[in-house]
Amino acid sequence: MIGRRFSAAAKTYDRHARPQQALAQAVVSALPELYPEQILELGAGTGQLTRLLIDRFPDVPIDAVDVAEKMVEHSRLKFGKFPRVNWIEADAQTYLTEVPYPLIASSAALHWVSNLRKTFSTIFQCLENDGLFALGMMLGGTLKELRELRQTIAPDKAPSDSLTGYAETEEALHEAGFRVLRKIHSEEQILYDSAEEFFRAIHEQGVTGRRVTGDSEPLTRGELSELVADYQERFAADGGVYATYETAVFLATR
Repeated sequence: MIGRRFSAAAKTYDRHARPQQALAQAVVSALPELYPEQILELGAGTGQLTRLLIDRFPDVPIDAVDVAEKMVEHSRLKFGKFPRVNWIEADAQTYLTEVPYPLIASSAALHWVSNLRKTFSTIFQCLENDGLFALGMMLGGTLKELRELRQTIAPDKAPSDSLTGYAETEEALHEAGFRVLRKIHSEEQILYDSAEEFFRAIHEQGVTGRRVTGDSEPLTRGELSELVADYQERFAADGGVYATYETAVFLATR
């Protein structure tokens, strides 16, 4: 399901990816001075973090993994002039290699996994002793305005779950065996020109899973029109509307 949704958004994702771009930059900024021989990136998507890793480590081979077939195809073409980036279609939740990596990185991807604790345990097995795992995550407060408004307009179609919280994510890292060296927790309001532009943005990014927007059962046309109008009225700011993104960056080791 996740792979199909983000495959469909492969060509439009980057148009509206300001929060994801900022998170990827925060992940790279959290890294200390190091010289890894190889890097594993999980949930590479359209290559926002990949591009930053290339800039930071210009001679280091990168294995870039993503579950969405079209995302991998799109990025393989986009990064064609960087042959040291090896694009792999695989699920980050279960991806294992025989040789461990000194650096594993992921940004704006692992909040989609169905079992975060199991995923972290798998990543732990892929990391060298004393290696680093740099993680950027969207957290439960992301798009909270939209979820609250959906609850009001269509309570019978409200999300049954949500993204994990900050404490829960850190606990899952510890349970997997990681030792957290650094952590950054933030919440930011991103401005959009209008409610229509906001909804178009999240649609074109494939952000339509029930964990974030709650559309396990789609809204009717009337409910959607009401949602857009009410969002425009209730969350107006500076000539547009705002949406909250809660994020965390963790730098961990084993």
